[in-house]
Amino acid sequence: MEYDNFITHSIDLYMGKPKSGKTLIAGSYPKPLLYISVGNDGGGRVLLMKYRSDVAKGLIKVKNLKNDPMVLGKIKKTSIEKLAEVLAELRKPNADEFKTIVIDTIGGLQDDYKFAIETNKGTKASMQEFGEIQMMMINIKDNMKRFSEEKNCTFVWCTHTREQEVYETSGLSKELRIVPDLTISTGIKYMKDASNIFYCCRKTVILPDNKRDVEFLTYVGPHPLIDTGTRDITLEHGAFIKNFTYDKWQKMVEEGKLLPENVLEINNTSPEMAKEIEE
Repeated sequence: MEYDNFITHSIDLYMGKPKSGKTLIAGSYPKPLLYISVGNDGGGRVLLMKYRSDVAKGLIKVKNLKNDPMVLGKIKKTSIEKLAEVLAELRKPNADEFKTIVIDTIGGLQDDYKFAIETNKGTKASMQEFGEIQMMMINIKDNMKRFSEEKNCTFVWCTHTREQEVYETSGLSKELRIVPDLTISTGIKYMKDASNIFYCCRKTVILPDNKRDVEFLTYVGPHPLIDTGTRDITLEHGAFIKNFTYDKWQKMVEEGKLLPENVLEINNTSPEMAKEIEE
């Protein structure tokens, strides 16, 4: 009997508001890297500025996926369908191979497909059409998951966030949680297939000369208000990590713990503190 590998696919999910550092972290992943910008996210400009040397060496490639322009009030092909075509092309013999593929953002895929449906019919999407949107999102998720396993490639999913009032897991009381900017059921399925889920934010810091600056933070591990978590490290408690990168993450995985020199000390994890950090 042949036995299987413990690790099948490799997918890291980064959540956070715009300009919270998700794209910068994604660009630190192993090269060659394919950056797929969905809609008009604008992250490609950030990637070019930060990793200009890698771009010049051909180690970072980019694909910009948008809905087709409207013709006679109709949209023919959506960004989610174009992503499926990109993955099909990359499966062909002699196609370029990438160690990392970044999708920025997965919420953009959902928004583009919803916009196309509503544009083509001229009215808001119905419940049945929301089911079609979810089906398309799940199909492309499964496609990326299979590709990761087939090609030994890591996907980095970036997504914006929103706040949602939900019952805590005990079912006893409601709480305000930070969740991916997807429909509830679609977001749950994407989080289920992610190997690790991180939350990115910015914090204002006061310098010794009383000037203000910004510190980029990434939450690693379980958080009471955010559905973050890691499968590559077993953590009972999470923490905010300063200036997070792929190399820092791999060092933590190797050590099997968070590294104290990178951890931001916070004594209060209340909703007010989480809101203050995000602002």
